[in-house]
Amino acid sequence: MYGLPQAGALANKLLRERLAPAGYYEVAHTPGLWRHVTRPISFTLVVDDFGVKYVGKEHAQHLIDTLKQHYKLAEDWDGD
Repeated sequence: MYGLPQAGALANKLLRERLAPAGYYEVAHTPGLWRHVTRPISFTLVVDDFGVKYVGKEHAQHLIDTLKQHYKLAEDWDGD
């Protein structure tokens, strides 16, 4: 899939399918901005980096736990 012109679209579709059962959705008029239906959390994804805005670490942990079901990831709570 890497290197194909449609790789980004395919990866985004797969991410949508994997996050939807946990309540995450991509904002309709803002591609790349994601929110949760009830939790106070939103995030953006640029290539392979997430920028996350949340209120309450438990909500960020929910996103991390959801992502870890499908992806290998590293956490940086300091933003270094």
